[in-house]
Amino acid sequence: MSWATCNRTTANVTVASHPSGVAFDGTNIWVANQDSATVSKINPSTNTVTATVTVGTNPRGVAFDGTNIWVANEGSGSVSKIDPSTNTVTATRFVTGQPYAVAFDGYNIWVTNNGSPGAVFKINPFLNIVTDTITVGSFPRGVAFDGNNIWVANYGSNTVSKINPSTDVVDATISVSSPTGVASDGTNVWVTSLTSTVSKIDPSTNTVTAFVFVGSDPRGVAFDGTNIWVTNNVSNTVSKINPSTNRVTTTVAVSFNPYGVAFDGSNIWVANNGFNTVSKIPV
Repeated sequence: MSWATCNRTTANVTVASHPSGVAFDGTNIWVANQDSATVSKINPSTNTVTATVTVGTNPRGVAFDGTNIWVANEGSGSVSKIDPSTNTVTATRFVTGQPYAVAFDGYNIWVTNNGSPGAVFKINPFLNIVTDTITVGSFPRGVAFDGNNIWVANYGSNTVSKINPSTDVVDATISVSSPTGVASDGTNVWVTSLTSTVSKIDPSTNTVTAFVFVGSDPRGVAFDGTNIWVTNNVSNTVSKINPSTNRVTTTVAVSFNPYGVAFDGSNIWVANNGFNTVSKIPV
């Protein structure tokens, strides 16, 4: 790994207790605060928290559907829908198990159940109802949409599931050790593993084509339009990966226990779960 001073933390925004998931809505950054049952709204221009919204207990994942913010509340078995213009919860959908991560496929919201049995809930964002429940591997955590398929990291079964969102059928299951986070770069799917590696998957062949060694206990993963960014929870760093060479080109030091990560078009935002801050890194 190399150190590059061009990529460094330029701001640290204090939020509530144990920030976890991070999302960008086109204007603001949203952060799920795991131990305070809240979501923080950050203005990326001023680096200030402009609103704090109360949701369910132990909120983990957060995503934007083009209109609303969706939050997976692991502790209360619910999913909160937030209107970002009023900063209010407009709907709460209770599901079974422990909702963990959230993704949007352009039509539906997908929520992983980190409990038992391992499943993914498909939610109609207009009707606020679960339209299907798809069985995957055990303890599914990360979820992402690659433009064609839904990808789910099944931590407990050491697999990644590929779901056709039109048929709600698992079309492929790929072996990946201890997968946690998942993201797409538009061509490949990237999966973090607690083995200090990131797996690169070719969705056309459903095979792992590369392994990239990063820091200890990688969790979150995001794409900035050019590079892949990975949070290393134990190393307290973020790795920047060139997806063409499959190499780490930059390692950025952040605060304690970085977890969720998101891109706002100019900066990478990292939730420091152990220090109650969110770091801003220019790409």
